[in-house]
Amino acid sequence: MKSSFTSKIRVIIILLFLISLVQGLIILLRVANFNDLNSLRMDIQNTIYISVFFQFLLSIILIFYLPVFLHNAFSEIHNILKDISQGIYTIELDTGSLEKSLDKEFFAVVLEIQRMLKSVVTFDNLKKEKIVEHHSRILSILNMTENGFIVLDMNGNIVYINDKVTENFSAISEKTNLLDKNFPPEIENNIKKYAVSILKNKSKQEYQQFFIPSLKRHIGLNSGIVRGADGEMKGVVLSLSNLDRKKSERPKDKEAENTT
Repeated sequence: MKSSFTSKIRVIIILLFLISLVQGLIILLRVANFNDLNSLRMDIQNTIYISVFFQFLLSIILIFYLPVFLHNAFSEIHNILKDISQGIYTIELDTGSLEKSLDKEFFAVVLEIQRMLKSVVTFDNLKKEKIVEHHSRILSILNMTENGFIVLDMNGNIVYINDKVTENFSAISEKTNLLDKNFPPEIENNIKKYAVSILKNKSKQEYQQFFIPSLKRHIGLNSGIVRGADGEMKGVVLSLSNLDRKKSERPKDKEAENTT
């Protein structure tokens, strides 16, 4: 069975104590039974020299052994914590080899880290599931609403666009830059201009309307600001209203189909 770090240190300390105890007993016996003063002096000196030598030897072993042992033990733990600090939580720990190479006190720390990683991974998976769930709900709500929505970051990149916008403005697509791309005049002079004004002034703009000849109706534009926890502006939400066709604008064949 492998001796623990604590037991090894305890053995060295006990040996130091025993050497001091034996030294004291020898000196007491020599003093109690001495016949010649010079002989007593030499015996006491030799006893002290020998005991000091062994104490010095054990102290040297302790001084050099302790840092080396701690370095080897903490290097394994340091590598694990380094991966965790970089956001790597799916670490496969070889507990079998670690148990053989590490002292049991330090191996207990590794086991606790492993339990912590399991808890973190479980929480992370639950968090991802909740984020995906809420994201799906929000997308469903945005796609069912009558308004169109365009979400931009601070650089003008389209982060999200719902179906109502793409159905009416096919030139606008997700993962493109609204500021860099050239669009048809109805988008360039209205939606893009409106977005540029918000990003430039870093504040929401008043509700505006513009006429779309291809749709034969006015479209409403409104805006909202996306802010982070610190209150700093992170992006823009554009809302386009009156995108749905009214009943009077539906094709006659659709109306005939609905009356049958």
